[in-house]
Amino acid sequence: MTLEAPRAAAALDAGAIEGISDRFDEPDWLRALRARWWGRAEATPPPTGQEEEWRRTSLDALPRDVELTFDAPELETHLPPGAAEAGVILTDLRTAVREHSELVARHLGLSDGPGSHAHFWALANAAWTGGAFCYVPRGVTVDGTLVVRQTLARSDVAFHPVTLVVADESSSVTMLEEIVSPDGAAGWYGGIADIQAGQAADVKYARLQQLGDEAWNIGAQRVSVGQDATVTTLDAEIGSKITKVGLEVEMSGRGGTSRLLGLLAAGDDQHIDINAHQVLAADYTTSDLLYLSALYDRARAAFYGVTLVEHGTKQTSSYQECRNLLLSPDAGAEPIPVLEIKANDILRCGHGATAGAIDPTQLFYAQTRGLDPESAERMIVRGFFEQVVAQIHDETIRARVLEALAGRIGTTEEQAA
Repeated sequence: MTLEAPRAAAALDAGAIEGISDRFDEPDWLRALRARWWGRAEATPPPTGQEEEWRRTSLDALPRDVELTFDAPELETHLPPGAAEAGVILTDLRTAVREHSELVARHLGLSDGPGSHAHFWALANAAWTGGAFCYVPRGVTVDGTLVVRQTLARSDVAFHPVTLVVADESSSVTMLEEIVSPDGAAGWYGGIADIQAGQAADVKYARLQQLGDEAWNIGAQRVSVGQDATVTTLDAEIGSKITKVGLEVEMSGRGGTSRLLGLLAAGDDQHIDINAHQVLAADYTTSDLLYLSALYDRARAAFYGVTLVEHGTKQTSSYQECRNLLLSPDAGAEPIPVLEIKANDILRCGHGATAGAIDPTQLFYAQTRGLDPESAERMIVRGFFEQVVAQIHDETIRARVLEALAGRIGTTEEQAA
């Protein structure tokens, strides 16, 4: 019997979720996991727009009636030489369930995502039909960059992939995930990422979003930082019509360090809204955030970030910084940083937020050096982004991000070189 694919996420029900498992002959543990998360999705309704995190992004025009795709894009993956022999796994999530079922079962769908995106986190865990799985065994250091690229063949679909990255104790890995879809019709991309760093692990994860010009990107990312672990994430938002991403970092291991980096380049009528929740729940933890946006035409960016220092923690350090460069009188930005400090013994907890046009003096000075106005603006924007780009030490990630940014901000001689 041929199973009919369920329609939009709004039409999904318990039977449709079971149909996904039937279609792919999934093991019992995954069937039960999907059912539990579907129950969570039903019990946690979508945002109403009254929530503080959702006041700046309306879901009224979200294309809920597009078809849920079962034809997940085939992942393009790259593993550095020697990584597979060392036990590193990089594959699509369906293959991982089939070939590494017990390993995936120990890590998939066990954690709550950002509270602001609870409904969408539950929906993706229940209804995913694609995604990526990365596992780095204990003590393994991967030399080189793991690359995953998802390219959707159609834009008029709903796709809720799950990316799961697990770095075991004392391991080290750098990974780039790229998401691409064609321009044209409206679609709904609801991808989530769950990054788990074990004790003393070192994880660098970059996500480059280049969805089509009518895509709705309603996603979430959760990072769990173990004892003495270090996690650096880079979120580069280039494409889509509407992007609403929730980020959560759980600093639950003593001595852990996290860095959240973001680059947003938007134009036309793009709307990008980021929620960040940094939770410092263990002693001697550090969590810093730096998000930069360059906004052209009528583009708008919003940032609502909360840093929470839990009661009883000692010697924590945190800072969040969001800066916005307005390159048109019709562009707009709304950065809102929030601090919730419940402990007395802290080293640092602060924030900075700005939104403004290019300083005319900077522009004049650049033009006195022989640059025309457009080239001068590009150079200044490139310099603005350098605050984050300089922290991208991996050459593969750096090159791909700069190439993607060039489509919006143009190129400079430095980039071309």
